[in-house]
Order: sequence, then structure tokens, then C-alpha cells
Amino acid sequence: MPTLFNLIPIMTAIKYAHLTIFKIKKYMKIKSWLFNLIFCLVSSLLKAKKFSRKPKDKITEPISLTPISQVRNRKKPKWVVDKIIFLKAIMPDNGCGSIANTFNRLYSAKGESVSKTFVYEKLKTYAYQVKCKRQDIKSRQPKASAINTTWGIDLTTLNINGKQKLILEIIDHGSCALLCLKELKSKHSIEILREIIQTIKLYGFPKKVRTDNETCFTSKLIKLALKLLLIKCQTTDIACLWQNGRIERCFGTFKQKWRQISSISAKHIQVDLDIYQTWYNVIRPHSNLDGRTPAEIFTETKPNGKAKLVSAWDDVLVGYYFPD
Repeated sequence: MPTLFNLIPIMTAIKYAHLTIFKIKKYMKIKSWLFNLIFCLVSSLLKAKKFSRKPKDKITEPISLTPISQVRNRKKPKWVVDKIIFLKAIMPDNGCGSIANTFNRLYSAKGESVSKTFVYEKLKTYAYQVKCKRQDIKSRQPKASAINTTWGIDLTTLNINGKQKLILEIIDHGSCALLCLKELKSKHSIEILREIIQTIKLYGFPKKVRTDNETCFTSKLIKLALKLLLIKCQTTDIACLWQNGRIERCFGTFKQKWRQISSISAKHIQVDLDIYQTWYNVIRPHSNLDGRTPAEIFTETKPNGKAKLVSAWDDVLVGYYFPD
């Protein structure tokens, strides 16, 4: 804290400074406005603080000489357009904004990004390529799997004379062979387990069984029985039918033929199911099996002998049978 004794010299200096300035004004006859200007400049110089400017950071990264306009308007690589076509092919209901956001999330690490307008322009230009890509994806053959290794199991219903009939189906993923097509009285796990054991007696043990998340397939009885039989139980995700697509495709073919029958008898429904199972396995060729039947793939045999034309279900099931 400054004391009175410390302020006395400062006050004395200020007094003598003022007297000196007034003498200069008097003797040199300087105009008042010019004197005030000089006085303010001298005061500001005396009160100015010394400061040192901090040195700028050294530039470690090279400066790009490419104009911003050229960076924004440079041509995208060809793989960017190919990925946009692919995303539109697998997501046909999504708009340009959704596809742009999906692309940016997937490939931001590669330093590429697209806008909604860019996606719109490319999809408009390559509309035909998108349709061809969708057709290629639909007609793509599934990956080959080992025979009698994975079984797909599912239930469906048939409307016969106003009554719902429950149908169990078991299909082999490797050969697309329809191993079981039976009518069930109920959805109880014991009924399903009985048919699984009967199918195992005929065709042997699989390594995996794939089902959906229905309670009759995920019960403790089914899980315990499959565990004791050393069979791994696989369940698909909820509302993901494509994860068990082979059996869903088989159901589609079966119901398409079933609707064409003119007269259906509830008493002989199992006989009709056995006929369809034989036609599906032995007579009907599959495009995914290179034009061969599931029975030929499952037993690893080739057709021999003279073909015979057969028909069933009022000529709904028609084909050529090659006897051994």
C-alpha cells in the first residue's frame, strides 16, 4: 500500500511538470488546441505498456494449393457410384437422403461422402443398372451346404372346409429334400418331438436344427431332447423369415399347388400330403440344384431308365419320373 511519504515526491514532480508546461505555453505562444493535442500524445506515450507479441505456431502440415472449388467438384471414384447402385438395389423403399446417410456411415473412413442431390442424380442416370442389380440379387443362388447337416423346421396352417389344419414341415438345407410333411393334432412340443424322432429314424441325425422363436420350438422339452441327441438348436431372429428361407420357399410352393385343388377331403389329407412330398422330392427338378431333384442330391444318384409322365391332384402335380 502506498503511503503518504511515498506520494510526496510524485506530487512534487507533477506540480513542477505543470509549471514547466504552462511556461512553455506562455513563452512559445502555442495555440491552445495544438497544445492540448501535443499534451494528449505525450501522456498516451508515457502511459503505454510494453508488450511482446507471441510467435506464431510453426506450420507442420503442407498447405494445399488446390482451390476449394476444385476439391468440391472433383469427380467421384467409380466404386462410389457402384455402392450407391447396390444400396438402392437392396433397399428399394429408401429415399435418396437415407441412402446418402447410409453410404456416409459405411465409407466415411475412406474419405468419401455423398449428398442427397448427388444420390438423386446418379440413381436417375443409372435407373436401369439398379433394376439389373436387383434381378441379380434375387436370382443369386444360395451358398451350398453339406447334405443332411442342417434341418429347417416350421409350422403352417391349411384351411379345409372352414377348419384350420396344422401342418409340420422338415426340410434339409443341403439337398432341399422335404423330409417330413405331416398333419399335427396340436402345437404341443411332444407332438413335434415325436415327428422329429421319426424323421431321424428314416434319415439319420442332423447336426443343427433351425426354427423360429415360437414357443412350441423353444420349450424346455425340445431343448433338452435335442441336447441329449447332440443336436444344436438354432433360432432365427424375431420377424426375420429369410433366415430360414428354404423352408419358407417350400411352404410357398406347397400352398400355391394346394390352392389349385378343386376337391379336398379332410379324411384323406395325409394321403395328399404324402403324394406332394413324393412329387416334390422325386419328380420336380430345382433350378438351385442344377436341374436335379432333391432325391438325386440326397442319395447322390443320377436318373436312369426311361422317363414316365405322372400326374396327381387333378393334374396339378405333373412331371416326369425316372425309375432306377
